[in-house]
Amino acid sequence: MMENDDKLISRFMHANKHEIADNGFSRRVIRQLPERAKWLSDVLSICCALLCCILFYVFNGFDYLFRAITEIITSQSFNLISNTNFQTLLIATVVLVIIGVQRACTVKW
Repeated sequence: MMENDDKLISRFMHANKHEIADNGFSRRVIRQLPERAKWLSDVLSICCALLCCILFYVFNGFDYLFRAITEIITSQSFNLISNTNFQTLLIATVVLVIIGVQRACTVKW
């Protein structure tokens, strides 16, 4: 019952669809908007970005970032080494070497 009603409403709406002419109304509205709001938004964005950079430097964010990246790499390396199937690793290496040789041979000098 609901599907039938939805179909009827959809057909009615598509059959009675009317386009309203813009006649430049949107352009006139945009021109009337205050330019100060855009300027204030830009200044606020720059101030927030500068504040974030300063706080990142003051609270030694580079050290925390470096330690986090090092920890991720170390843990992933350990996980990769402990769960490595060396046969799969050998096959992947051979495939990469073959692809590399093929691409090197197709390069036009």
